[in-house]
Amino acid sequence: MKVDGTDKMKTEECGHTERQLREIRFYEDYANQALTTEVCFDPVSGNERRPWNSYWRTYELAKERYDSGARVLLDFCCGSGATSLVFAKIGYDVHGFDITPANIEIARKLSEKHGLTAKTHFSVQPAEKTSFASGSFDVIAGIDVLHHIEIEPAMRECRRVLKDGGIAIFREPVETPAFDALRNSSPVKKLFPKGRSLERHITEDEKKLNAGDMAVIRRHFPSMELERFTFLSRLDPFVRRNGSKGPSLLERVDHALFRKMPSLGRMGGGVVIKLKKGRNG
Repeated sequence: MKVDGTDKMKTEECGHTERQLREIRFYEDYANQALTTEVCFDPVSGNERRPWNSYWRTYELAKERYDSGARVLLDFCCGSGATSLVFAKIGYDVHGFDITPANIEIARKLSEKHGLTAKTHFSVQPAEKTSFASGSFDVIAGIDVLHHIEIEPAMRECRRVLKDGGIAIFREPVETPAFDALRNSSPVKKLFPKGRSLERHITEDEKKLNAGDMAVIRRHFPSMELERFTFLSRLDPFVRRNGSKGPSLLERVDHALFRKMPSLGRMGGGVVIKLKKGRNG
């Protein structure tokens, strides 16, 4: 799938920051390699639950909110739309946006392929300033997105477009002092170089959320709640078969350890963040 040259030129004329332009170029390259073609509906298509898996947990929280009466969801930085379709399969009327036209083109085609065009609405815009009306959404959800964008304006925008009493749910990677110090050491970086990678979905500017980012999020949403994931399951890429979609034993072990020893939470490299907007603003 090739990106239309006109759309590419338009994005460069919209006053984007250099960081935003680098993200757009990355995902144009990503789209041109057709690296997103399938959607996995397993987290919402049956009765199986995986509370130990941060991605499944994000969908589970969205489903719980839907069962409580929420109906309109904003997929915050929806990428190529796979997450939007999963939220739509739950039953939501989903509005997804992304800064890259190529991603939105894929999202619309995937939506048509899976018969979900009536439940999904896609647009091209940046996370830091959207065109949605204030108080538009019952739920905001985002998976692996906040570490790609500017946290302060994005949180301000989340709070603005969220309805009073609504919630925002984000799954994100976070810094852990012990593991990240090791990961950033010279020997490890030599063995496992960092840098832009289409295959591993790593952009030039992305970074794990740190304590400062969490403080910014909490300023906008004082009732922030965190669920921790990814301790021993960091080893999954080395011990599991490539492409395995079955439940992870190490994720289950992490889940049990965090429940028994909450202090271990600071070692978790993944979080599900739950934010609530009070009814008084």
